[in-house]
Amino acid sequence: MQIDNLINKPQTYTNNKKSNKKRVNAASIAGSAIGIAGAVACIYSAAKKKNPALAFKNLNYSEGDVLLIGAGSVLGGLIGGLSADKNKKNVKPKLREASQQYIGNMVFPVSILACANKLLEKYVFKTDATPSDWKGILLKSAVCVASLVGGMELGNKVMNKVNNKVFKEEIKHDVHAEDYLVHADDLCLTANMVLKDFKQISVITSKLLPLTFIVAGSKTGMQQTDKNS
Repeated sequence: MQIDNLINKPQTYTNNKKSNKKRVNAASIAGSAIGIAGAVACIYSAAKKKNPALAFKNLNYSEGDVLLIGAGSVLGGLIGGLSADKNKKNVKPKLREASQQYIGNMVFPVSILACANKLLEKYVFKTDATPSDWKGILLKSAVCVASLVGGMELGNKVMNKVNNKVFKEEIKHDVHAEDYLVHADDLCLTANMVLKDFKQISVITSKLLPLTFIVAGSKTGMQQTDKNS
């Protein structure tokens, strides 16, 4: 009987760990989706007050809206992950990932992008914020990519130092390929700003934009410590 218990114990532990991971993953994705939906609903409600005739399919997003949707995604994923994860050791890595995703991967690059666009509109395009030729479109697109990549690299370096002090542990958070998927949102946003006169394009990008945030929120809720045992 004791031998059977010793044999079955590792298998039971493995099954419980897998079950916990599946539950956490599902809750993180669901929480992120709910957070995104809530943010979009708030943005649409505010836009409807200014323009009662506005249809949801014609809703466009500003830089501020992007940060609100991002906050909804990360907060929703964090709450979902924390509520489903029974391992208390995973609380700290989830909180750390939340700050890294929102501030490092969103606030820094989106803020830099907004400032860069303001400078372009003021000194390059001047009276018209929309480029009138392909040279202008390419310039604004190049500024977008540079702002996002540079902003993410800078944001993650800053947040690495801040989080190492806050959580009192030395961990380097590198920018991974999936982190750039988060910024499909900003590419959609920029497409709306750069090509806003092309309604067929802006309608598509506006619909895709909120969905791109699911990665950041899900990663936040799914985060686990490497020291789990």
